[in-house]
Amino acid sequence: MLRHMIRIAVFLFCLLGPALTGPAAALPMQRCINLSNALEAPYEGAWGEVITRGDMRAIAAAGFDTVRFPVRFSRDLPGPISADLFARVDEVIGWAQEDGLRVILDLHHFFDLMDAPDAHAGDFVRLWDQIAQHYAGAGDHLIFELLNEPEGALTTRKAEALFAEVVPRIRELHPKRWIILEGGDWADLPQMLRLRMDGPYIAHSFHYYAPFDFTHQGADWTDPPMPRGITLAEFGTPFVPQDIAQAKGHRVPVLLGEFGVTGFAAPHDRAAWLRAIRTSAEAAGAGWCVFGLGGPFGLYDGTEWAPGALGALGLPDK
Repeated sequence: MLRHMIRIAVFLFCLLGPALTGPAAALPMQRCINLSNALEAPYEGAWGEVITRGDMRAIAAAGFDTVRFPVRFSRDLPGPISADLFARVDEVIGWAQEDGLRVILDLHHFFDLMDAPDAHAGDFVRLWDQIAQHYAGAGDHLIFELLNEPEGALTTRKAEALFAEVVPRIRELHPKRWIILEGGDWADLPQMLRLRMDGPYIAHSFHYYAPFDFTHQGADWTDPPMPRGITLAEFGTPFVPQDIAQAKGHRVPVLLGEFGVTGFAAPHDRAAWLRAIRTSAEAAGAGWCVFGLGGPFGLYDGTEWAPGALGALGLPDK
């Protein structure tokens, strides 16, 4: 009974915290890159990407302060998260910490939850119980992102109901750890603005890939596959993403958690789009996390950064 009352008190504090404590703390991460296509795959290497020690050194040397680490923790269901998966995640987090990087640990690609939220709500809670317990006592370099891109049957309101269950449970072990929440429609900005849950050490996140035809050109995983050869000039010169400005003044800190362009775009167009999105996010007061390190959207091939990419991100170009 006491445990239940504590959770209720923590949840109410999440809702009422800003009114009681004043302005929210500033988001600790500002320049971030996704460790894409590695542990979000069914198994690491299935999509051609394996995170290396050298990757972390290159990310830190480039001037990023954070990595977003997508992990398919649901892969071991209906059993518990395996010791092998936790060990590998721990290794990557340790590398990042050694290089002074924060880590956003993101529960990624939980497709069954999107299709049948009511049937898999318990699995979601159990996964976060395990993650919260495993990382109890970890330093503040570690940040939790509860779920990547709610979509389908998992609407913003259904996702928030899950967050309302999980956040108080996490807070019992992590009272001051940052927790990031996303809205529905694949972390759409208007859905983020509908999120009601806030409080100390809560941030909201959205993803941005507009115009989709440009950013996803050459994608063979879409239905139908996307054509190539689409130029940014088709969408206005200069390209200005007006809608990101809606995030300015949001009541809790905001992270642009994903934005990127496939490597099939012309390098100068790709760099121009990255610059436009990055500067728009900064003007709106949001931190940002580009997608990503490897894979079709990858900016780093293990040796060199994509032409103009770092400069477009406001970092010293290599």
